[in-house]
Amino acid sequence: MKIACPLVVAPILALGLSGLGACASLPGLSGVELNRDQASQGGKTFGEGVGQAATAPLDDLNLRRQEVPEVLITARRAPYATAGLQRCSAVVAQIDALDEALGPDVDQPTPATGTGDQAANAALDMVRDTATDFIPLRSWVRRLSGAAAHDREVQAAIRAGLVRRGFLKGIAHQRRCTRTAG
Repeated sequence: MKIACPLVVAPILALGLSGLGACASLPGLSGVELNRDQASQGGKTFGEGVGQAATAPLDDLNLRRQEVPEVLITARRAPYATAGLQRCSAVVAQIDALDEALGPDVDQPTPATGTGDQAANAALDMVRDTATDFIPLRSWVRRLSGAAAHDREVQAAIRAGLVRRGFLKGIAHQRRCTRTAG
């Protein structure tokens, strides 16, 4: 089902998310635990992301490009380089830089996503999908504009960063490096 006007639906959904906590006092919802903080966070998440979601066609037209962090570009050039890794502090610093660019690794705790954030992310996906559906022959536009090639470059840099982080964690484990080791 297509929604005709995402710019009308988006603010309504944001208001609904931010007011979700008030529903706990409604009859029939007494057994449902609604958290005002989660609802408020969901509204904030939606508000922060709606602009980028609504302008997603700019990515397809290659008018806006995702910046690739320098640490991922370096990892793509030499994922198994050992230069400058004599001290544990250097190894840990590179792991931290990759964590910053890539987000938490599988062995790290991920921040819990509340129901408000989940609803906000679903709404943002809807806005993004609706905005990009207006581009006829989208896949061809992405190819011709260079956006598809840029996305492949970004994904390759992310994969190289993941490989580099695993490599560095192996070195850190072998040397028994800790976050406080020098």
